[in-house]
Amino acid sequence: MDENYILLPHGVNFQEAIFPDTQENRRMFASLFQFSNCSQAQHVLSFSSDWEIQEDNRLMCSSVQKALFEEEDRVKKLQQKVATLEKRNKQLRDRVKKVKRSLRQARKNTRHVEQMNRKLSEKLSSAGGQIPYINSLKQENSHATYLKV
Repeated sequence: MDENYILLPHGVNFQEAIFPDTQENRRMFASLFQFSNCSQAQHVLSFSSDWEIQEDNRLMCSSVQKALFEEEDRVKKLQQKVATLEKRNKQLRDRVKKVKRSLRQARKNTRHVEQMNRKLSEKLSSAGGQIPYINSLKQENSHATYLKV
């Protein structure tokens, strides 16, 4: 028995036949032993007419099982990779949503500030010459004061 609890044939003496090698015995034992279609030294004929049974017997071969397990492992790794990539994709989509939201807010704030600037410049232009510039005003008692050192 191997690590997967599959019965493995061992200790078979092919020189001393326990049962006579007849077509009926071959037919009977071909359906009983799971490795009947797996012998590499000689090709054993399968007497089952049902293709699915033949395929099931073929799938019981250790080499085929090994290939199936390797394929299952590969599929499992790919599924984990897909899950990781989907998670990362979701994170990136969330980040893009936040950046878009921030961009919309920044544009909204920019429009608001531009509108305020327009209103202020309209007020300044409508007031025109009424408000003199601060540099043009003369201060009273504006004489220079110097300190002696």
